[in-house]
Amino acid sequence: MTDSNPQDLFTVYQDAWADIPHADRERLIRSSVAEEIIFTSPNIEGQGIANLLHHIEDFQRRFPGAHFRANWILEQHGQLLAEWTMFSKDGTEFLTAHSYARFNDKGHFTQLAGFWRL
Repeated sequence: MTDSNPQDLFTVYQDAWADIPHADRERLIRSSVAEEIIFTSPNIEGQGIANLLHHIEDFQRRFPGAHFRANWILEQHGQLLAEWTMFSKDGTEFLTAHSYARFNDKGHFTQLAGFWRL
């Protein structure tokens, strides 16, 4: 793994979901996930940075101004488990959920899975 730590990596990834310009979002995603990232959640399954960026932009269209903050992060053997909260644009808590991730020795996520009740 590079000098980045898993907590910082997850924060960078979460920051990419905020209401920011596309160029900033792409920079954050490319610095935190592998090109062929596999991502899943209760309502989506996808692969690749281009598809992930499309999914994030669609999320911001549906939930303008929403953002995330990690409550806690655990890491072991190239894996990460996190609890996070989604906030609406006005700062109201919207959802608390969990993510599981795997990362490579280059410090990029290779798999991300989000878990919450629909």
